[in-house]
Formats: sequence, structure tokens, C-alpha cells
Amino acid sequence: MQRWQGGGRCRHSRRLQSMSRSLLRDLPLRELLALEASLRLGSLARAADELSVTPSAISHRIRQLERTLGIALLARRGRGVAPTAAAAACQHELSALVAEFRRATHALRHNAQQTLHIDVTPVLGATWLTAQLAALRQALDLPRLQVELSATRLPNAPADPRTDILIELVADPLASGLTRLFGARIGAYVDARSPLSSPVSLGELQQQTLLRQTVVEWSDWCVTAFGHSAPLHYGVMLDDPLSALEACLAGGGPALLSTLSVAPYVASGQLRPLHPAQIDAGHYAITLTERGQRKELARRAAAALVALAVA
Repeated sequence: MQRWQGGGRCRHSRRLQSMSRSLLRDLPLRELLALEASLRLGSLARAADELSVTPSAISHRIRQLERTLGIALLARRGRGVAPTAAAAACQHELSALVAEFRRATHALRHNAQQTLHIDVTPVLGATWLTAQLAALRQALDLPRLQVELSATRLPNAPADPRTDILIELVADPLASGLTRLFGARIGAYVDARSPLSSPVSLGELQQQTLLRQTVVEWSDWCVTAFGHSAPLHYGVMLDDPLSALEACLAGGGPALLSTLSVAPYVASGQLRPLHPAQIDAGHYAITLTERGQRKELARRAAAALVALAVA
């Protein structure tokens, strides 16, 4: 008996789920909007103009609704239409519901236009971009702008479907069809308490545990700094540039770091440059996703960010 009751409850639940899906699927929104506009404006042509469809489409939708309900809803009056008694009885309530639906739709659209999704590289997101958010709101004249920032952008990674703007590190923005923000530079830095001299010598570096990221080579920096390289002892290779920064701050050893990421730590005396030599690391570039191209806010924000980068 218990098993039979359980199966009955299961079948009952499935019937309710099926009914719910059927009601949502069969809800005649387009037909009701056509009827409400025709009743309010007294004309199929005016209703069609308001809803951006043809008069025949309005007529078809209302006939479909009449077939579904089994009653007549409109009567011809010269070049216009008038409600039947059945339609007149529900016209006020229908108009109120449609007006509320439009208000809710407008609120959803307004909220969407007040929210911006940006996918950015870790260094740029944690340093430059977060510092620009107040200026971005001011430039857009949107003090309540909500920015959803994902600072995990990796090269060639697929964009999150919700993303409006991508900011990433590329070798050549022109070849990629992107807009350049500014160049990326890499320098050698160390914890300010380190006994290493500045400028450091190649011989000193050969005795050190060196930190580097997967996209940066100490040998390339050494060629720029000293004109040649030599065998070096690599200590730790880190995938994440912010992890390399943290390790350097913790005294893990000299590190090749973005000049953007170290700027506040150099200013506060926590890090110091080992040598004035720097190497190019590509360009930070900005682009709109397909979603962002359809969004006026994203287009304006991208232009504002480019202007802020120039400034």
C-alpha cells in the first residue's frame, strides 16, 4: 500500500509539472497584448502600429484568442472596432495587467542597463581597473552603476556568456581587431628588506632563488639588462602573476613583475626595483563581446575606459 501511495504521489507530481509547463507554454501573451491594444485604441491598424506588426497579424492573434475562449471579443464599427459585452467586462482589468507587465519589463531593462560585466586580467583588474570605477561612473553619469568584475581573464580563454567587455593581454591589438589601452611592462623587483644591491649584477642573480611566471623568462630580462644571459637558478614558477607578487612580498626572492601591479608596493616601500631595465610584455587591449555590442551602456563604458587609459 505504501509503495502504491508513493507511486501515486509521484504520478501526481509529474502531472502537476506537466500542467505547469503546459500553462506557461500556452499563455497567450501576444494575443492578449493584441486584444488590449485594439480595445484601448479602437483600431486594429493603430494596435498594429503600436506593437510593430501588421494589421493582419493583430487580426489573426485576436481570432486565435476567440477560438481558444470560444467567444467573440471584437465587433467591427466602421473603420474601427468595439468590444463585445464579454470583452468590455474584462477590459479594465486586462489594461491594468498589461500596464503592470510593461512597468515590470521596463524595470528589468533599466536594471540591465545599470549593470556592466567586465572580464579582465588579474593584474589589471586588481590595480588599474578597480581604481577607475569611480571615474567610470562619473564619465557615464551613472552614480549607481553596478560593475560585476571578473579578474580571472587568461589568454585565449572563452568569455563568460554574461560578459559585456573583455580586457586582456595581447601581443598585437591591431592584428586582433582590439582597441589598445596601454602597453604592459615587466621589471625585476625584490622585497625591500633583501640585501641584494640595486642595480643588481648578473652574478648576484645567479646565486638567488628566482620567481617567475609562465609567460616571462628571466633570460629575456637579463639580455635587456646586461646584454647577455647566463645559467640561472629558477626557484618557483607561478601561473598567476598575483601569486608571484605575493611570493615576492613574502620574501620568496626576486621576481619578474608587472610595473602596474608593483606600483603601490614600491610607493609604500614594501618592494624595490632591482634594476631599471624593463621588457615589453604586450598590450592591454579592450573589446566588446557580442552581448556588449548590443548594449549601449557597454559601448559607452568601453569608450570611457579607453579615454581614462589615455589620460
